[in-house]
Amino acid sequence: MFPFFNAAASPERSVSLRTHSRVLRSDLRRILCRRISAMAGTLPAFRLEDLSGSNPEIKKKPRHSCLVRIYPASASDALRDLHKPRMTIGRDSLCDIELTDDFASRVHAMLEEIGDHWVLTDRGSLNGTFVNDERIEQHSLKPDDQIRIGNHIFKFLSSDQVEIQYHEAVYEMMTIDALTQTYNRRYFEDAFRREVLRAVRHQRPIAVLVIDVDFFKHINDRFGHLVGDEVLRAIGQRFAERTRGDEMLARIGGEEFVTALPEISHENAVKLAEELRASICDRPFVTSRGAVKATVSIGVAHIDGRSAVTSGELMDRADKKLYEAKHAGRNQVKW
Repeated sequence: MFPFFNAAASPERSVSLRTHSRVLRSDLRRILCRRISAMAGTLPAFRLEDLSGSNPEIKKKPRHSCLVRIYPASASDALRDLHKPRMTIGRDSLCDIELTDDFASRVHAMLEEIGDHWVLTDRGSLNGTFVNDERIEQHSLKPDDQIRIGNHIFKFLSSDQVEIQYHEAVYEMMTIDALTQTYNRRYFEDAFRREVLRAVRHQRPIAVLVIDVDFFKHINDRFGHLVGDEVLRAIGQRFAERTRGDEMLARIGGEEFVTALPEISHENAVKLAEELRASICDRPFVTSRGAVKATVSIGVAHIDGRSAVTSGELMDRADKKLYEAKHAGRNQVKW
């Protein structure tokens, strides 16, 4: 999902990273199954057997196309069946899909089934309708398209493979932050704990960067929350461009990100933190309200694996360094 960092790794580090990636993929399945089991009573019409397709209830459902709301995350009304050939979306209570969202227009958009596909049309909304982060007037939807209306993000599931796509959407809801497409806090905390345990057990180095957007409230107050969301989304993209596939990038709070860096020296962890910081402050973000400048502060914590430490303790160390960066003037890295 995330682009690889373009720096060349040493042969020893490459072997270690390949081993790490295989173990991480195995862990991923176990984490997912445990999450699904824990959430079985809250996700709509979803149980553990849904993952394998053995749940007969899903197979009995009408094979309509549907929308899955992936942001804001919600245990109720997440799945919206497109059961009529024409459906409206908006803030009005008469809309087929009603949104409790001040940034949505009363009748914001319309979905219409034309032949064997669905067409999404903006109805002259104030804040626009977006598909895969591009503003549209009219768009023929494809499976897995992401629709953004106001503060809501939906994923479109086509009728021919709705069961498979639903499983994938549920997995994404439990592991990915829909706004930034980075990992979410729940996934990160579980996976990071395992990474720290592995590093200590095998006496291998690991680092964590805690990153906070400076004065983000000022951006929201000046430009509005929709622009704030655009900035957060773009920050996540810039971070992802500089993060290897084996390194976990997550959004763990409103404007707070974290990156876990296995098999890395203290010097290289600080170097990467400086590159992430510079990637934000060196270039303004292009938004629907024009260019917006932002900076970040970063706290770095590192261990060589030869001393016992927990994931919580390592995060606390990074948080303290972040606090130092904030009080030293922001837009800097402390370690």
